[in-house]
Amino acid sequence: MGKLLEYIINFIINKSILWPFYCPIIHFMKEVEVDNRSKYNGITILALNFNRFRGDLKILARSGFRGLIMPYSWQTRVFYAYKDRGKLSKEEFQNPSQSSSIYKDRARLRKYLKKLLKKIFFKNNINCIITANIFYNQDFDWSAVAVDIGCPYIVFHRENLVVNDHMYLVESEYAKMLNRIGFVGGAIVFQNEIMKSIYDKYSGLDKGKVHALGSLRMDKYIHNVKSKKNKSNNGRVVLFTFPPNSAICGESEKKFAWQKLHDDVHISFLELAIENPDVEFVIKHKGVGWEITKSLLTSINANVFNIDNLKIYGESSSQAQELILESDVITGFCTTALLEAAIAEKPIVYPLFAEASDEKYSDFLCFRDALDMFDVAKSKKEYKSLIMQRMQNPAISKKIMKFRELQFERHVSSLDSDALQKYSELIFSKVQNSNIANNK
Repeated sequence: MGKLLEYIINFIINKSILWPFYCPIIHFMKEVEVDNRSKYNGITILALNFNRFRGDLKILARSGFRGLIMPYSWQTRVFYAYKDRGKLSKEEFQNPSQSSSIYKDRARLRKYLKKLLKKIFFKNNINCIITANIFYNQDFDWSAVAVDIGCPYIVFHRENLVVNDHMYLVESEYAKMLNRIGFVGGAIVFQNEIMKSIYDKYSGLDKGKVHALGSLRMDKYIHNVKSKKNKSNNGRVVLFTFPPNSAICGESEKKFAWQKLHDDVHISFLELAIENPDVEFVIKHKGVGWEITKSLLTSINANVFNIDNLKIYGESSSQAQELILESDVITGFCTTALLEAAIAEKPIVYPLFAEASDEKYSDFLCFRDALDMFDVAKSKKEYKSLIMQRMQNPAISKKIMKFRELQFERHVSSLDSDALQKYSELIFSKVQNSNIANNK
């Protein structure tokens, strides 16, 4: 079936037959639906690979932008034009040698896409295209062709948490790779100045293209925190789960993992749930690495999903921010959720035992320079004890809260709740100065 589809799609591309892609894409493309939408501001944004944006698209839609999304399968179906798709590294795919089949197939594909996207963009009045990562192969040709026909292309980069030395080096290497590949878009938006400084230093991009604007989904959350929508005495503890390879990338993944830490934390949390039936214990996961954790928990207790006071939520089943605001104690290891809990004045128990206590792994330890935000547990026993103690005594000192707020602004977003304003101004600026706008 794959070979047949490849033959058909390459026939369509070689013959420049537009309708087999144009008709279904137009049919399946739809607006981002929201309640309480502001008046349309005249800008229509096409979001590629839209599931990667989490709630950002709805935030933009409520503010007056018209957001369009399309099935990922129709975006990526043109990949069949590449005979050697999937066989190359990210850099080899995005920056191929001129003698490679990728280079030759790309010229063919982009010639076709240019005709296709002109028609699609005109039909739906699209005047901006956004992606959620600089390096997604599936967005590479769409975004480059969009720029070629005069449509502004902006990256709202999703991966922003640099909280250890290892991740700093990893992001630096990505920025150097971008320097080699090049970037045709109008802007890359990071959440924080740490990421902006890395790309300013290593990417070779004009600094005017690199922005640190905060996080769209944090504006409302910060407002809720300041409005005292926190709820205490809920009798609830939340563990933001983590896989054994959390914050470990590249070749380092082959060398070690937080395996014992992962096992000890999750087993301890399960034990606490069993030992304290009057307290609700919540495990919140994102799906990544969840099968490993799930297997561990079921090996300890086959009825883990039937424990009355233990709730397990995935990516779509419960909002992390709501859980934070409606919980008494938060625990986790390497996640933005800990910073969100920090400004909500929640006690946060941080596990600093097993591999995390070994100095040889210190470059991989998340929040190593900001552990004062947390109640640090140096053993399994202390971990369990601190969680229950902080249920009874959740107070956070003003000094620690000040430190927490500084860390939140450093890594996530401004406490002024002005990310949407900044993003909107950038989008307006890019559209107004584009050929799309000037040609209307």
